Amino acid sequence: MRSVTERLDKYIKTHALNLGDRECETVLDQLYQAYAESHESDPVEIGEGFKELEEFLCSVSLADNNAVFNLCCRLCSTYERKAFKDGLQYGAHLMCELGTRGG
Repeated sequence: MRSVTERLDKYIKTHALNLGDRECETVLDQLYQAYAESHESDPVEIGEGFKELEEFLCSVSLADNNAVFNLCCRLCSTYERKAFKDGLQYGAHLMCELGTRGG
């Protein structure tokens, strides 16, 4: 008799997952999307950081201010997404390692 993990692995490989959203190409993308949509508010440190950034940007033109602010937001968002996905992958690998060590 095959183990449950072997059967689950076979099932996953033979049953395509309809992710629906074109922006979400993987299950990790879907999980991140759900995580991002569930945020109520940012931590105080982020709000304070953006206030500090605005103080620096008030001395430049509106176009430059917007360009820098948008770039900063895009970089933050990209890093948040990467950190989220990396964290899940590390967690999955940790679970695998713990499972192979007699868990």
